[in-house]
Order: sequence, then C-alpha cells, then structure tokens
Amino acid sequence: MGAGVAAIVAGAGRGERIGKREGKLFLELGGIPVIARSLLNLDAVPEIEEIVLAVNGEDLERADALIASIGLEKVARTVEGGEFRQESVFKALRSLSSNPEIIIVHDGARPLAPPSLFEKAVRALRESDCEGLITAVPVVDTIKEVEGGWVVKTPERRRLWAVQTPECFRAQALIDAHEKASQEGVWATDDAALLERYRYRVRVVEGEITNLKITFPIDLITAEALLKKGGLGVAVPRGTGL
Repeated sequence: MGAGVAAIVAGAGRGERIGKREGKLFLELGGIPVIARSLLNLDAVPEIEEIVLAVNGEDLERADALIASIGLEKVARTVEGGEFRQESVFKALRSLSSNPEIIIVHDGARPLAPPSLFEKAVRALRESDCEGLITAVPVVDTIKEVEGGWVVKTPERRRLWAVQTPECFRAQALIDAHEKASQEGVWATDDAALLERYRYRVRVVEGEITNLKITFPIDLITAEALLKKGGLGVAVPRGTGL
C-alpha cells in the first residue's frame, strides 16, 4: 500500500426517519446541503488525496452536479451504493483509483465533523500499532439490554461508548475484512465490527459531542442551532454561490 489517505463517504441511506421525500443528504443545513458540508470538511484535510462518495442510484446525477458546483477536486467519483451501508462502502473501496495506506470511512449524514477530527483520527492511527480506529464518545445514559419488552441486562456504563464516524483503517486490513465478509455473507453496522470479527485490533479516540448524525428532524434543528452558535471549526464553501 502507498503512503496517502483516501476517504469513503457513505451516503446511500434512504433517510426515511427524517420524514422528508427529499433525501436527507440534500436537505439544507445553514443554506448548504448536508452532504456538501460533509464533503467540504473532508476536502479541507491536507492528507486526504481522494474521496469517493456512495449515493443512491437516483441521486448520482444530482450528487455530481453538486460536487461540480462546489469545485471539490478531491472527490474522484460517485458510485451507486447498495441496499446496506456495508455494500456501499465495499463498492466504494473497489472504485478507489489511488493506493492509500489509510482509508477513512465517514457517514455523509455527519456534516459537523470538523477537519481537525479527521486529522486527529489519522494521526492516532499512524501512532498506534492497531489496524483500525474509531471515534466515539462515552455514554452518559444508563443502557438496558431488552428482549421482548423485558430488561435482561444492564451493562456497565463506564465501558460503553457511542460510536461516531470517522472510522480510520489501515487500507489492507479494511479491504481484507470486507472481502472476507462478502465471501462469508457476514453483515455489520459499521466497518470496525468487520475488523473485530477477523481479529484485527481496533482502538478508540474520543470524538466530539457536536458530531451529530442527521437521522430525525430534531437532529437538523439541533445542527442548525450549533452552526448559528459557531465555533465548530467546520469548513465553509469558497465562493461557490451555495
């Protein structure tokens, strides 16, 4: 593998819980589409050389037009994602034109992850002997494991972290885990879980509480309020007219 960094943005989710006909990634956040903010933050990271965006098939042309209007040269291509996030990431992995040492995987619906968080994750991975690294925040609520409406377990809160993205991986380990999972029919809700299954080591660094995932209408309202307050360190368009 090379020495550079590539990024994959998973943006093929239907966003049905947001309650809008329009895909949630194209909803405006502070006058700019959610996905545009996510891409701008990645584009502002000097180490990242290539970005691949996975979206729904019907959104390909719209995504390409948006990328062109912003002028993001690091976005090498958009690809049609799969029904599940894991499929989308695997398709994007196969479309990388560079030969990176490190691959970042980020949810397109996390538009408030600042460039500094991606830089922190890459730096921590480089300085560690692990193959994967996740950003996460400690859980503040007590969590109950429930089955059929009954509480079956109360895990120790001090050991629980809520996982965010970016996730950051040694490229060969991520590719290997995805290829094995595809062959074996294994499914996971995040990429780190695939590495864990195949005995790769995964560390955690603390993320940021403001790194919201836009899932429900309240998330968009909260993100708007955070942007108005300022101080997040997120990237902004450079004379694009957006």
